[in-house]
Amino acid sequence: MVWQKESKFIYEIFLEKHKIILVFFALLFILLSVRLFYLQILKGTHYRKVSDQQRMYNTHERAPRGIIYSDNGSMMVGNDFTYVALFYPFEQQETPSDETIEQLSKILKRDIKPTIDRGWRYGRVVKLADNLTMEEMFKIQEKKLILSGISVVKEPRRVYFYPEQNSHVTGYTGEINAEEVARLYEQGYKPGDYVGRGGIEQYYDRFLQGTDGGWQLEVNAKGNQTRAFKYIHPEIGASVHSTISQQLQNAAYDALKNSATGRGAVVVLDTKTGAVKALVSLPGFDTNKAGTREFAKYLKDKDLPLFNRALQALYPPGSIFKIVTFAAAVELLDINLKETEICTGSFELGDRWYACWLKSGHGRVNLIAAMAQSCNIYFYDLALKLGVRNIERFARKFYLGERTGIDLPNEKKGFIPNPEWKKMKTKMSWLQGDTLIFAIGQGALSVTPIQMADMITAVANRGVYLRPYIVDNIINIKGEEVFKHTVRTRDTIELSEETWDLLYESLVETVENGTGRRSKLSGIKVAGKTGTAQNPHGENHAWFVTFAPADNPEIAIAVIVEAGGGGGLNAVPVARKIYESYFGIEDIEEEAVEKPKRKNR
Repeated sequence: MVWQKESKFIYEIFLEKHKIILVFFALLFILLSVRLFYLQILKGTHYRKVSDQQRMYNTHERAPRGIIYSDNGSMMVGNDFTYVALFYPFEQQETPSDETIEQLSKILKRDIKPTIDRGWRYGRVVKLADNLTMEEMFKIQEKKLILSGISVVKEPRRVYFYPEQNSHVTGYTGEINAEEVARLYEQGYKPGDYVGRGGIEQYYDRFLQGTDGGWQLEVNAKGNQTRAFKYIHPEIGASVHSTISQQLQNAAYDALKNSATGRGAVVVLDTKTGAVKALVSLPGFDTNKAGTREFAKYLKDKDLPLFNRALQALYPPGSIFKIVTFAAAVELLDINLKETEICTGSFELGDRWYACWLKSGHGRVNLIAAMAQSCNIYFYDLALKLGVRNIERFARKFYLGERTGIDLPNEKKGFIPNPEWKKMKTKMSWLQGDTLIFAIGQGALSVTPIQMADMITAVANRGVYLRPYIVDNIINIKGEEVFKHTVRTRDTIELSEETWDLLYESLVETVENGTGRRSKLSGIKVAGKTGTAQNPHGENHAWFVTFAPADNPEIAIAVIVEAGGGGGLNAVPVARKIYESYFGIEDIEEEAVEKPKRKNR
């Protein structure tokens, strides 16, 4: 009986333990089932995607950038193609063999130095040679059987037409740097991409960028190719249609290059829309040399060819600023055109004397004559009557000291001085002498050529300020318009009709009988104002701002010739050449005019 009791006890213990084991395995089964459900059902899509990403990758074949056109549809920037020899690692071989490199060197007749191309996704593709000709490409294809793992792919290369003439309009391209990758990664940019540097290439880069293609490959755990699936064709970027007239661009470039110094800037605007018809900065550079060793010389050139003077260079406006002083005087002072003042060539203020550009003086002049002859003495007198605050106020009314908002990168905004600035900068008070030189556009006052072109356009439009623009519309590969410029204006400059009439009369008189007479055209009335800006580094700068036809303006021009001396002598002829091109006037000798003995303003 005892043993029966013991057996029953042992059986109960075994049964109890068996239940525990069954419960354990049941719980384990449930946990595994839940985990499998989570991994395969809930997260199955995610992990399949991760697996495919590890198993698959696309080689990176760079897409061509979009084409840039001039206003009449001629190509300013296009694409050519070069060929690149690449080695794709595969399961049996991670790097090209010595025999392969030797064979390729014989075909190309040059030493081959394999490099990992960091611009290719996955970082394992080996670049063997670039800039291959079509003949070299065909030779490699013929030897395909003995060149194991070698592929030749097309790589787009930017082609610039009239590269120096258009250099600051189009800009150029360069490989993206690490800082840019970090900043633009979320926008789809990656190492190896090429991005715009300056000009339209930079400002409209996101439209010009194409969609890259390449081969879709399967790789093993080491990242070596096992097989290829399909080829994805790269897709070209959108086409950008600019407002630039290549004819006027070339005319402006040639005229400025043949000027007194061959340095400076020209901006030509359509007075009815604000469209930029020409924008030249000299010296320029050859955009087709971007990325070459020759291009490096531009970085070291003391003449700063990469510097866009039209948008970034700051100059005193000189006597073209008298347009602002003139407007302020007519609006705020009781000006009688019958009254004249005598210009003796000098002006006394306290214990100092201020000179006119014509040392012998202009004699008796009224407001119109003083403007046409650019008489400093008359404007000195206006300056004292107006005061610095009124001159500053009208300078701001003409939007000086502000960016124009043109659709190009890195525009500077210029500077308008005032008493507070001088006190902070020099710890000195503003003096009446400061007001005198302010009124004639000298001193700390600074402007850009694009600002002066915009200002004279507003004068031509009797106060309507148009924002200049350089791209009209953008069309993608599907033929869809993805961008269209709309004409934008600022608040109109509110001046009386009398002020606009007198200003118009004075600018026409400047060309007909004053310092701008070298821009006179037969049968076409021209308005303009010359200027000479002080240059602490050498000869003065030569300015001319103008529009024509004066009675129904179509284009406005701003010209600055760096260290060119007198505006009437050296800036005016540049504008005349542009007018000759625009109006279809034959290249004839300038009208016979007596050359001034001293440099004009």
